[in-house]
Amino acid sequence: MHALSRKTIALAGLRLLARAAVPAAIAIAPFTGSAPAAGTGAPVNVKAPHISGKAIDEATQIASAGTWSGSATISFSYQWERCNASGEECAEIPGAAAQRRKVAHEDVGHTLRVTVTASNGEGSASKTSPATAVIAISKPVKFRAPAIVGTVADGKLLTAAPGTWRGTPPLSFAYQWRVCAMRVCSDIPGATASTYRPVTSQIGKQLRVVVTAHNSAGTASNTSPFSKKIVGGPPVNVEAPSVTGFTIDGQTLTLHPGTWAGTPPIELSYQWLSCSLLTETCSPIAGATGTSYTAGPLDVGNAFEVEVTARSGYGVETVTSAPTSIVTALLPSSVQLPKIGGLFQDGGLLSAVAGVWKGTEPISTSLQWQLCDATGSACSDIDGAVGSVLSLVSGDIGDTVRVVETASNSAGSVTSASEPTSIIQALLPSNTGLPSISGLLKEGGLLSAVTGSWTGSGPLSFAYQWQLCNSAGEACKDLEGAAEAALSIIEGEVGDTIRVIVTATNSGGSTSAASDPTSVIGAVLPGNTALPSISGLLQDGQSLTAAVGSWTGTGPISYAYQWLQCNSAGESCTEISGATGTALGLVSSLVGSTVRLAVAATNPGGSTQAISEPTSLVKALLPGNLSLPSIAGLAEDKQSLTGATGSWSGTAPISYSYQWEKCNSGGEACTNLAGKTTEALVLAEGLVGSTVRLVVKATNSGGTTEAVSPATSPVLAALPVDEVQPTIAGILQIGKELLAHHEKWGGTQSGLSYTYQWQLCGVLGLVGECKDLAGATRENILLELLDLGLTMRVGVTAHNERGASQTAYSAVTGLIQGLKLLPAKGTAGTAVAVKGAGVNMATMVNFGTQEVFPEVTGTNEVVAEAPAGSGTVPVTVSTAEGTTHETPATQFTYE
Repeated sequence: MHALSRKTIALAGLRLLARAAVPAAIAIAPFTGSAPAAGTGAPVNVKAPHISGKAIDEATQIASAGTWSGSATISFSYQWERCNASGEECAEIPGAAAQRRKVAHEDVGHTLRVTVTASNGEGSASKTSPATAVIAISKPVKFRAPAIVGTVADGKLLTAAPGTWRGTPPLSFAYQWRVCAMRVCSDIPGATASTYRPVTSQIGKQLRVVVTAHNSAGTASNTSPFSKKIVGGPPVNVEAPSVTGFTIDGQTLTLHPGTWAGTPPIELSYQWLSCSLLTETCSPIAGATGTSYTAGPLDVGNAFEVEVTARSGYGVETVTSAPTSIVTALLPSSVQLPKIGGLFQDGGLLSAVAGVWKGTEPISTSLQWQLCDATGSACSDIDGAVGSVLSLVSGDIGDTVRVVETASNSAGSVTSASEPTSIIQALLPSNTGLPSISGLLKEGGLLSAVTGSWTGSGPLSFAYQWQLCNSAGEACKDLEGAAEAALSIIEGEVGDTIRVIVTATNSGGSTSAASDPTSVIGAVLPGNTALPSISGLLQDGQSLTAAVGSWTGTGPISYAYQWLQCNSAGESCTEISGATGTALGLVSSLVGSTVRLAVAATNPGGSTQAISEPTSLVKALLPGNLSLPSIAGLAEDKQSLTGATGSWSGTAPISYSYQWEKCNSGGEACTNLAGKTTEALVLAEGLVGSTVRLVVKATNSGGTTEAVSPATSPVLAALPVDEVQPTIAGILQIGKELLAHHEKWGGTQSGLSYTYQWQLCGVLGLVGECKDLAGATRENILLELLDLGLTMRVGVTAHNERGASQTAYSAVTGLIQGLKLLPAKGTAGTAVAVKGAGVNMATMVNFGTQEVFPEVTGTNEVVAEAPAGSGTVPVTVSTAEGTTHETPATQFTYE
């Protein structure tokens, strides 16, 4: 055997670059057509003409005449045609009769074709080429660079000329101005219009403008040459001055000086001008050199302009604002309203004090008196009532008066009105003899009011208010709704006194007077007109309600109650102890008896008693469910549920019986579970996915009533539970297959399935060293070379519709064997055959720590020469994935 060696070979790559010469220009000769060498007669087309060149706007296309036969020599003429996108509906293009043609803008969206006419001495013939593809839009292409037009100075407006472009119209242009220093340029933020004004910070720098042309096919950009360097500039008006405010006498106008560009510092000065409408000339207003001016009376009829002069070290510029509208006079406006003084009563004399006005002088005033309604509204002029004085007449009573003042100047007239006066008064009514009361002072009696004696301006009307007073004729209060001349005495007024208040009213107002109180009103004893009665259900546990019946007599009447227990005939009645309220709760001791009610009615005059008719017999109360039966416990296969009866009412004693029912998952379509009639129920696998409920029947002497519990949640399957530890079958030898047995599991068996996970464990078989084998999830596993000398176990997980169990693990196997040495003894240089499944994948055979390259001699065998050594050393095998563990069967002993 020879020892193997390892070599690393480094290859260096060589990169070859080839360059090909490209001609500067290619000349294309036009194709004029051809004819076969032999032929006679007029031209005949052999091969149709065609068009070469790109189907795009502004491209050059060439017509090929095709191939023709006929007598020589044949000459050709051409006529280009424009067609629709389908190559149809073609029309000749005027003037397009050359072999070459540049595609025009109007061809876009169409197709083209050419008709070739061949002619010789024998005659002529024509043939039309196929149509081209639809002519496409050509994107913009720069032709001549943009330019910057204008004086390149601070504040001067520059304009970008977009340059010359080719491409299918319409073209739109976008602009980006750039500032440059030392030929290095940067975009000016926001400078994207076709015009631009340089600013002071750019003095000494240059400008360029980038113009981008757009159409639907694409975009292209071109940049202007550098401008001259920006120099300082004189003031330039960017936005004209303007004047704001109302052109009215007394109003203040404000100048907005506009916007200025140019190299600072720039100083602004102002001069207001007065412009005559008649002479159409403007002249300076002395002293009016600020940013505001207040119009005066002398300015009425004129307009204003303002000259704004800007000065800097680079020059002077004066700009005049647009003229304002004509200044008008200021209408009079009231500063203080007119006022009225005097006695506001029939026959009184009123005087008006004129108001105070402002506005363009002179201002003249006049007064007009008006009569208004009581609210000071609906005013109208009083005929002939002009001037500062007015005498009141009787027709004014109940109304108000105001005075309207009219102020006039050249701008027009304005009116203002005084506040209305208070209401013009008449003489109030006055009582000269007190009102009085007549009639019977007893419940049910009718009293009448006598108005007494009154004076005052007529006509007089009277209103009444009856009052109830205490027995001493004091603490009187209005009787609600008692506002007529007569009053009927009711029971609530017994024991008190009465008086009446009479109110007399005329146009001047109202006055009231009260009568003396009456003597005390007498009462009437209670009298029964309909017996008391009893309502309610005559059944144990129910409640009866008392009704007093009907009574007459002076109120208030109070009532006392006593419930009576009587025999079945309603006789031999005795008082029920403590039953003195308006209700009686029936108890079991009253079952089989009748009940009566005694009512005593009492008022200040005394008491009267009445007894109801007897009821029918009191009956027993059937059981009644107060709270539904319930179910306790886990709704899971193999678990136990316990039922509770719930709460019940009814005449005792009550007995209970049970019936469990199976329902669908929604708690419906329930059927009895045969034999399940106790308080407890053990859930079986057949109930998985269903719900259960409990029917409870309650029985007493009155009969039987049943109630049903709510259904449980659907019964869950029981999770699988490992009852017998999984096991492993097979030979522990590489190349052999092991098989996992899941053994026995508890829980719901329906749909039970299993998954597996094999684990490789250490030499000692310690559980803590076991690790999952990636991909080893089948029921069986093939033992591989690197499993040699290790142990294994398998984890089994059971699944059913409830979910997955905890994983159960088998016991750890013994050591995995399967590698043999022949011979197992020898000296250095001994050829040792290593046999075992998969050993042909070995990359190295290790004698202790010494590595030897093996030679593959068979599917499951390699041979390695023993290196120098002594004693007994372990022999292991290395593959690309790792090295086998030591085993007692792989020991080599040096002799």
